[in-house]
Amino acid sequence: MRESIREELCLFTEKDYKKFTSTLLPGIENVLGVRLPILREMAKKIVRDDWRNELAESQDIYFEEIMLRGLIIGYSNTDINETLEYVTGFVPKINNWSVCDSFCVSLKIIQKNRARVWEYLQKYLNSDEEFDVRFGLICLLDHYIKSDESGKVIPRRRSVTLADVKNNAEQNGEYIERVLAILNREFLQGYYTQMAAAWTMAEAFCTFPYKTMQILEHCKMDDFTYKKTIQKICESRIPSDEVKKMLKSTK
Repeated sequence: MRESIREELCLFTEKDYKKFTSTLLPGIENVLGVRLPILREMAKKIVRDDWRNELAESQDIYFEEIMLRGLIIGYSNTDINETLEYVTGFVPKINNWSVCDSFCVSLKIIQKNRARVWEYLQKYLNSDEEFDVRFGLICLLDHYIKSDESGKVIPRRRSVTLADVKNNAEQNGEYIERVLAILNREFLQGYYTQMAAAWTMAEAFCTFPYKTMQILEHCKMDDFTYKKTIQKICESRIPSDEVKKMLKSTK
C-alpha cells in the first residue's frame, strides 16, 4: 500500500486490539491492531477511486495492509477475468486464517460466475499448500453450499432431526454433491486446511443433513479432520440431541 494509506491505518490502531488479534494469529507479528469494519470501510472508499493503482503498489508491511488488499479485490467493480487475475496474485500472500476467510467472503462476484470459478478453484483445492487449500474450501463454504440451481439462497435449517438425516427430502443444491466429493478425502496439508474442511462439512450437514450423512457414514477424511467435523456439528444448536448422539457413535 502507499505510504498515505499506511499512515491512515496507523491512526486507527488500538493497543489492546493488537494484543487480542496477535493471540488469534500465532506467528503473525506485523499486526497494527485495526478493526475489520474500519478496513472494510477503507477498502470500499478506495474502490470508489483509483483502486488499480493502489493494488499496483507491491509493498505491504503490515497484516492490515494485506487484509486491505484482499478486500479491495473483493469489492472491486470489475469483470470476472480481471478479478481472477488479481485473486491469483493475492492468494500466495495469504498466511493466516483471518485474511483468508475475510477475503473469500468478500468475493461476491463468485455468485454470478460459479461455473467459471468452480473450475478456477480446482488448482487450489488440489494444492499441497495449506492456505491454497483453505482458500478453496472457504470459497466453497461461502459461495457454493447454500445456493440452488438458479442461484437462490437455501437457508440454513432451524433444526436437524433423525428423520432429516434418514430421509432424502432436501432441496437440491447445484453444487452440494460436488462439494461433498471434494471434502470426502484426507486433508494433510496442515491444521488450517483441516479445520476449514471440518467447518465446511459441518455447514453442509446443517443444510443438507441427508446427503452429508451418506458421506460421513463411509468417510475418507483423515481422523483429525473427521473428529473435528463431528465436534463442530455437535457444537451447533441445529442438530437434535439424538442426532448428536448418533454422530458421536459413528466411525
